[in-house]
Amino acid sequence: MQKKIFVTFVLLLILGSFNAFAQDEIVIQVAPGIYYPVEPTAENANPPTFFNELVAEYEAANPGIRIELIEIPDNISSDQWRSTVFQGQSEPHILNNNYIRVWQEEVNDWYVPLNDYISQPNPYIPEGTPGSEVWQDSIPEVVWNTTLHSTGNQYLVTVDAVAVGFFYNKALLEEAGIDTEFDIDYSLWADWETMIAEMGMLVEADYEPLAMSMSTATPFNFNWFEGVSLTSFYIDEIESWWEPDASWHALNQREFACAIENGLITANDEQFSAWIDLLATFEPMWIDGYATATPDEAYRLFINGEVPFLLTNAATDTIRVTRDADFEWGISYFPPITETSSPFAANNESSYLVGGFTAGYVMTDRARREGIEEQVMDFMMYMTAQPQWSRVVTDAPLSVPTLVGMDVPDALLPLTAFLELPIRALKDPDPRLSRRYGEDHRRLMQEYFTGQIDKATLISEEDRLMTREATVVIAENSWTCDFQLD
Repeated sequence: MQKKIFVTFVLLLILGSFNAFAQDEIVIQVAPGIYYPVEPTAENANPPTFFNELVAEYEAANPGIRIELIEIPDNISSDQWRSTVFQGQSEPHILNNNYIRVWQEEVNDWYVPLNDYISQPNPYIPEGTPGSEVWQDSIPEVVWNTTLHSTGNQYLVTVDAVAVGFFYNKALLEEAGIDTEFDIDYSLWADWETMIAEMGMLVEADYEPLAMSMSTATPFNFNWFEGVSLTSFYIDEIESWWEPDASWHALNQREFACAIENGLITANDEQFSAWIDLLATFEPMWIDGYATATPDEAYRLFINGEVPFLLTNAATDTIRVTRDADFEWGISYFPPITETSSPFAANNESSYLVGGFTAGYVMTDRARREGIEEQVMDFMMYMTAQPQWSRVVTDAPLSVPTLVGMDVPDALLPLTAFLELPIRALKDPDPRLSRRYGEDHRRLMQEYFTGQIDKATLISEEDRLMTREATVVIAENSWTCDFQLD
C-alpha cells in the first residue's frame, strides 16, 4: 500500500513538473505570409521551406520559447481572415500585412507601434553592418517613409518589395508581328496607346490577349491598373489633395475622403468620364470570363500558350513561370498614359508602381495583452536580420529584398527597374475609402463592362457611392477637411 502511495506521489510530482514546464513555455504565433513553409510536391518541387529551419535555430537558442507558424487560409480573403481572428482575439503575434490596411485598421488598436524598437540596436545583425547600432538603418529611409502612419507611428518592418507585371510569350507576339524589345526601360510599349494597338493586333490574330482575374474573391488585377490609370488622369490635381507639406505619396484614407468632401474629385468630372472611356478600350483585351476567373485559371491559360499575356504579381510568380513555361518569355510593366491617350494625362511623365514596399511584419496587440511583447519583438528582430532574411529569400526568391547590402536574386533582377517608379497616388479601391466602397465600385465597373448598365448610370451610381462612403469614413474618424481649403 505504501509503495503504491509512493509511486502515485512520484507520478504526481512528475506530472506537476510537466505542467509547470508547459505553463512556463511561451508560444509565439507567426504568420510569415508567402514564406510559409510547405511540403514539396510533384507540381511544386521547390516551395518555401526555410522558415522551419529558422524556427528550429531560434528555439534551440532560446529554451522555453516555441514558435508556431500560422498559414492564412486561401479560401477567404486576407481582410476577412484578419477581421475574424482579431475579433476573436486569436490573431498571431506577428503577421504580414499591407501598410495601407494597417493604416485603416490602426483605429482598432490591433497593432503595436515599433518606434522605440527600431531606434535600438538589432543584436542579430553582425557588428559593423547597417542596423547593428540602430535597427532602422538596416532598411532604406524611403521604405520607412512609405509605411509611416500619419500619427508618426511606425507599425511595420518591411524587408521585401513586390512588383506587378505582364508576363509575355515571345513567340506568340512575334508571330503576330509585334516587337518584343522594350520601347522604354520598364515596358514593351512607349505609351498606353501603343499597348492597346498591339493587343488589338493580337485580337485580329484570333487571340484573347490578356489573362487576368476580376472575380469578387480575387480582384487584384483590376485594382492594379485601375489605380495606375486613375492616378494618371488626375496628375495635375493630386497635389491639392495632400495634407500640408507632403511630397509624392499614396493618398491616405483621410486625404481621398476629404478630396471628395471638398469637391476636388467627383464621378462627374471630365477626367473621370475620360478615364472610364480608357478602361473601356482595354476591356476587350481581357479573357472571356474575367469576371469569375481565378488567378490559377488565368495562369494556366498563359502557361498552356493560349494567351500571350498574363497580368500577375511578378515577384511571386517568376519562379513558377520559370518552372512551368516551355517557351521563351519576358516581363514588362504598364506603360505610361500620356497625351496620346487623353489630354488629361498630358503632363504625365511615367507610369506608377503597383507593389513596391507594400507589406511588412507587424506585432499585434496580442503580444502586449499576454505580456510577451519583448519576446515577440526579439524573434521579429531575429527573423528580419540580414543573416536570416538572406537565407529566407535565397530559399524562396518570391520578393525583392529591401535590406541594405542584400543581393537581389537573379530571377528577380528584371523587376528592380519597376521598383524605381513613383508609387501610384491612388491605391486599391478598398483602402482608398473602405472595403464596402471597393466591393461596390468593382461591382459597378463589372456591370458597365459587361453591358448591364450604361455609362450615365455608372457615373451616377459611382458619384452617389463616393459621396456616401467619404461621408461615412470622415464621420467615423471625426476628421476635419479644412486642410484642403487654404
